Amino acid sequence: MPVELKNLNYSYMPGSPFEVRALKDISMRVEDGEFVGIIGHTGCGKSTLIQQMAGLLTPSSGTVEVDGEDINASGYDRKKLRRTLGVVFQYPEYQLFEETVGKDVAFGPAKAGMGEEDVRKSVDDALALMDFDPEKIRDISPFDLSGGQKRKVAIAGVLATKPRILILDEPIAGLDPIGREQFMQLVRRLNVQGTTIIMISHNMDGLADYATRIIAMDHGEIYMDGTPGQVFADIGKLRAVGLDASEARQAAYLLKQCGWDIPDDIITRSELVDFIVAHRKEDR
Repeated sequence: MPVELKNLNYSYMPGSPFEVRALKDISMRVEDGEFVGIIGHTGCGKSTLIQQMAGLLTPSSGTVEVDGEDINASGYDRKKLRRTLGVVFQYPEYQLFEETVGKDVAFGPAKAGMGEEDVRKSVDDALALMDFDPEKIRDISPFDLSGGQKRKVAIAGVLATKPRILILDEPIAGLDPIGREQFMQLVRRLNVQGTTIIMISHNMDGLADYATRIIAMDHGEIYMDGTPGQVFADIGKLRAVGLDASEARQAAYLLKQCGWDIPDDIITRSELVDFIVAHRKEDR
């Protein structure tokens, strides 16, 4: 289920004195099974881009295609899109509304047209995936849960539709380091199982560890596009638009400034530690 954008443009308040071109002639393709991280400063068009992919905004011009079909074409079945693509917005726990966890998680698959038995199985599978015991939590009010549990229930509601493409808008915002790592491991697991991941994040370390591709945006355009190693290697280009690389890449860059012969494609903590250990052994 590739996602392809062709010459995509979008403006807020078009034709008015306050018109803002949020996306400018974007063309890109996300292949099945990719884990794409999207980075950029506030206002660069990241959220507008994923809303276009999700069919929540209609392009000013250009097309958004999922599996070769224009999702904005007349007659396109939006239920098909909802079964194919799931979206987790920032602070998804604010979207909870049903009286029980089971009913909240069931809302998406029911609206997607699943039968009653399939809905129940999907609910239980999604809750289990988020490390809940479905039998114990299904009849509890989501509003009686902790903040972290609420977020997991909200995400379970998206996963219950079994989307093959999962779009995430800053999903780890507000989580502590342990919570961030647990969530990133969950997303990695989904990706390994075949789910395509498209994720907006300001956490460069998480993307360095888990993403297979990074797209950097600036002023509504794609500024950089490549593997994490390729994108984070060029610290100067990132800093020119107010961005930075992972902490490990920044540390490696400083070591190189101090005279170390260190590769530019070291971007994760484990890679940096391995290099330093090997370097010390050579010195002996």
